[in-house]
Amino acid sequence: MLSKLKLENYELLNQKAYRILKRAIVRGDLAPNSKLALNEIAKSLGISNTPIREAINKLSSEGFVKIIPNKGIIVKEINIDDLQEILHIRAFLDGLIAKLTAKKITDKEIVNMMEIINKMEYCVKEDDRLTYNDLDIKFHDFLLNITENNKLKEIYNNLIVHTHKFRIRTLKIPDRMGKSLKEHTEIALKVKERNPNEANRVSQEHIESILHSIEEDEKKKSK
Repeated sequence: MLSKLKLENYELLNQKAYRILKRAIVRGDLAPNSKLALNEIAKSLGISNTPIREAINKLSSEGFVKIIPNKGIIVKEINIDDLQEILHIRAFLDGLIAKLTAKKITDKEIVNMMEIINKMEYCVKEDDRLTYNDLDIKFHDFLLNITENNKLKEIYNNLIVHTHKFRIRTLKIPDRMGKSLKEHTEIALKVKERNPNEANRVSQEHIESILHSIEEDEKKKSK
């Protein structure tokens, strides 16, 4: 019994270290290209090196850090090329999510979905980009949960965290927030109509629109 308790506690430490480090990377508390030291992290969290090392290995497999022989552990930077690849995959997944949601959504869920859209519309009027960003995430999570597909949730959530730092930047692009609202409204209406194929189409177009906006912004910055 005692050995079982130790194992469970060890596994919790492993998961705790993983969650803390992942959140710090996504939020930017651990800057891209910064070097991570196992001993310092372990001391900061008050745990041994072993669960930290396993957490790092998991983060490496998910693309958040790079383990470079003889150099150490580096926080991986997501550049425009990485983002393009991620958004191409996300376009397909978002289309699938909308398609599945359109087949399963209830009348009550439609009301809740449209309330999110109404709040997003208010944020555009008030130019409240931070709250809009939160609602954007909430909208996509709402559709994802309706699918009740746990494997899809796992794949999607592992992918989406890589784009976190680009979200606010995208909304700072002139007219992008207004376009985003229009695109989300179109998705919501196709889902509300319970039209799976159209929901799929407009959802993919929404992600393609995000990618186009970022690519155009990159071109302007390089001039």
